Amino acid sequence: MKTKTVLITMLALCFLMGGVGCDKETSNESLRIKDFSYQGCKETKSLLASYHGEEYVEYKAVAGGYLHIKHINALFNCCPDTIQADVSMKDNIITIVESEVNPICDCICDYDLEYTVGPLTSNKEYILIFSRGAYVFSKLMITYTPSLEGRITVQY
Repeated sequence: MKTKTVLITMLALCFLMGGVGCDKETSNESLRIKDFSYQGCKETKSLLASYHGEEYVEYKAVAGGYLHIKHINALFNCCPDTIQADVSMKDNIITIVESEVNPICDCICDYDLEYTVGPLTSNKEYILIFSRGAYVFSKLMITYTPSLEGRITVQY
């Protein structure tokens, strides 16, 4: 009887350990932004200025399953402490939030942001959402492949 109880306990433990090891839910802890940089302020404007250079996002697949992003003429405060980008993913939806930290001036200007997002899975569909704080300025559906590249114009 004692052997039977030990055997059942061992079997139950094996099932529990096997169940933990077989968790197939995708973790987005590995999804990250790397090599973030920005250049600007290109030209200082008042907050009421309506013209700025054509704003667009270029994207291109690079080695290791990453997507290289260039956001050209992104509007931000003319004197923030810094500009940053954060990424999150739920299912196949990737949200990239670009933001300024501690904007202190009453002016804006164009910046060029550049960063790499990944790793992504080859031949998988993703929806990319680009936002500035809570404001979504572009959405894009892609199928990630090593030859992927394109450009979208930002329209407000």
